[in-house]
Amino acid sequence: MRLGVVTAILYCVQFSRELDDGEVERIAAMVLERPFHDLTVEEQYAGIEAVLAVPAWEEDLSWQPHGEAAVRDFLRRLLQRLDALRPWREPPYRSLALERWEEYRTGRLLAHVRLYAPPQDPLFSRLRPVPGDEHRLRAALLRLRSGDEVALVAPPLSGAGDAVLMARAPHRPAPQVIDAFVTHTGYARERVTPAVRRWWRRPVLPAGVRPTGA
Repeated sequence: MRLGVVTAILYCVQFSRELDDGEVERIAAMVLERPFHDLTVEEQYAGIEAVLAVPAWEEDLSWQPHGEAAVRDFLRRLLQRLDALRPWREPPYRSLALERWEEYRTGRLLAHVRLYAPPQDPLFSRLRPVPGDEHRLRAALLRLRSGDEVALVAPPLSGAGDAVLMARAPHRPAPQVIDAFVTHTGYARERVTPAVRRWWRRPVLPAGVRPTGA
């Protein structure tokens, strides 16, 4: 049996000398606020439970310093801490599949977003090439904790220009969605500029993005 989410957890604690309660608290916060592999909290919890239920692990864990008994004890305490934190909130944001990409390409332009290179940019690594797109656009479709669903759309890595924040109808008023995006992704407010329609100047957009209104 593959260890799945447990392997991701072990990568996060491989340099920790002790798997103490402080580490339990740190990893619990990651499970809730920065989910591993974009899984729900329920899926992460179930993955940990399933691994603990296996009598013996076949996967080689020699790359990290903690013995199996210590890891099992740590995971049990992690589940106990997660139980104590119920009811669980939605994470600040989760990535969605790109199947509905076309609905966002022609959706409502909400804002222009200045991207930085990782690790300064919280979403840079989540931008994925849009399958089959002739303009080689990159996009991240997100469900925010607020319930809003948005798309961050950027030019190809070799291109220049800012990303744009798009929504599809129906959606809440643009200022509310932009506020939720800033709040839940951690982007600095000055990096997100609301789109303003001016008849004398068309906005600069990534090639292939064609907003069609509210």
